[in-house]
Amino acid sequence: MPRRVDHEARRHEIVQATWRLIAERGIEATTMRELARQLGLANGSVTHYFPDKSAILTAAFAHVFAATTARFEQGRARTGDTGLAALRAFLLEAAPIDEERSLEARIVIAFLEYAAADPALAEMFRGLMREWQAAFAEMVAEAQAQGEVRDGLDVQAVSDAILHAVNGMQAIGILLPETAREARMLATVDALVDMLR
Repeated sequence: MPRRVDHEARRHEIVQATWRLIAERGIEATTMRELARQLGLANGSVTHYFPDKSAILTAAFAHVFAATTARFEQGRARTGDTGLAALRAFLLEAAPIDEERSLEARIVIAFLEYAAADPALAEMFRGLMREWQAAFAEMVAEAQAQGEVRDGLDVQAVSDAILHAVNGMQAIGILLPETAREARMLATVDALVDMLR
């Protein structure tokens, strides 16, 4: 059993090193050799934990997805938010308004570049995004039931739009950093939520 824990701990270290390298040097510089060097491992040893760069990016993206979802769920458990309050809280967890969330957004951008050309990665992305779409649809339905949104909203169309907004906020927040300043991003999130009222 301790061997399994060590293996998982090393995989986590590699994912963290991947995040740092992408943030510091970009996706092209994030190679198996450079990850090994950063971690003080022998060349080729990273493949004991991940077979290739795509597998590492997949793990890094899955970690971003899980981290965003976990922060939201923890906050929701604490506040009891439903409907539009819950949707706003989720959008703020995904928005690149601090160092951690900006780094997560960089991972998303890098992953999408690879997923666009890799059917397995694209399918993994679609599966995770469907989970978020279902969560958005649930929050919008709650908002409808609570009378928080205007009549006649198409819940599916709205959940699709929110998904586009989340991915757009992450990309634009990195490429146009002035839009990711906290006050401006808070105003953006509030504008998105208010469009549903």
